[in-house]
Amino acid sequence: MRNPLSLHRPFSRGILALVAVHAFACSGIAGGQPARQLFIAGTGPDELWDVTMRMEIVGMPMAMPAQTSQVCLKKDRKPDDAIPRQDDCRVSDVKATGNKVAYKMICTGRNPMTGEGEITSSPTAYEGRMRIRSTKKGEEMDMVQNFKGQKVGVCTDQSQRVVAAQKAEGEAMLARTCSDGIEKLYAPMFFGQGAACATQQKAFCDRVGGHARDMREPAGWRNVVANAGAESARAAFDACRQDFAATTKAACSKAAATRDWAFVGNGSCDEETLAAGPVHCKGRDYYTVDRSVVPMCNRYARLARGTSTAGAAPAQSAASEPAKQDPVKSGVDAVRKLLPF
Repeated sequence: MRNPLSLHRPFSRGILALVAVHAFACSGIAGGQPARQLFIAGTGPDELWDVTMRMEIVGMPMAMPAQTSQVCLKKDRKPDDAIPRQDDCRVSDVKATGNKVAYKMICTGRNPMTGEGEITSSPTAYEGRMRIRSTKKGEEMDMVQNFKGQKVGVCTDQSQRVVAAQKAEGEAMLARTCSDGIEKLYAPMFFGQGAACATQQKAFCDRVGGHARDMREPAGWRNVVANAGAESARAAFDACRQDFAATTKAACSKAAATRDWAFVGNGSCDEETLAAGPVHCKGRDYYTVDRSVVPMCNRYARLARGTSTAGAAPAQSAASEPAKQDPVKSGVDAVRKLLPF
């Protein structure tokens, strides 16, 4: 006795193809990029179908125009392929009677909805109807999707290869993006709702932990901040429960001990600047001040005047600017700006 569901086989991938086209558009595979050829018409083991779909929105006076396209359906499709499926949808209450299949569907995820449908098919044609109900932004939507298909020839299906290639490209792009996020210490990519790289939080925090050790030295601190920026580094430390302030303090203490005055004057070491400024800056004139101490003295002068902002980058030292007038007068003016005591 012939399996009654075998009558539905010509329909099966027709709906799946429509679902696949919709999924491509939503995921950006088709949107904004050249469409990939899902099949080769005219030769091959598979079946070429003309598919027409018309969407009706309940309560809308004018019907939306029908859309027709060609799809390539696998010849070896299974009877249960007659029901459209997606990863976030669950099909229930499937009932087959003769050449008709009825079903219900519940979908979750970004676009939750419920629906019920029925399909009538023959070896060379099918037609069906699915009613969909959903709520979006507080508004209820009631839609009816009518579809039909007609077998028109043969083809070679390439959809699995295309989808696999697109998936591989997407995964490779995400991997590159996450790798760059780790390099730049961009915490929002790894933490928070919907973070694209949430699965790589450990790798991100392992990198931050390494930086927490290296940044206790002035050279390490400089390198990280130059690459990622102080604010991104601070946010990354917070996300991974590392103490950015203590790490910076250690680097500042090391810089003061080794007389790395450029680092001490970078705006992150004001405690050390206020301690060293009276010794190395106050009372010095233009000709006796050591050029290496100028960045720190410049910061010290700003702190003493009360014009600095905590953590601000040091202003360019006037003593290091090219002279635009008499060298002696330039030196005196520079000293006045730098050492106003």
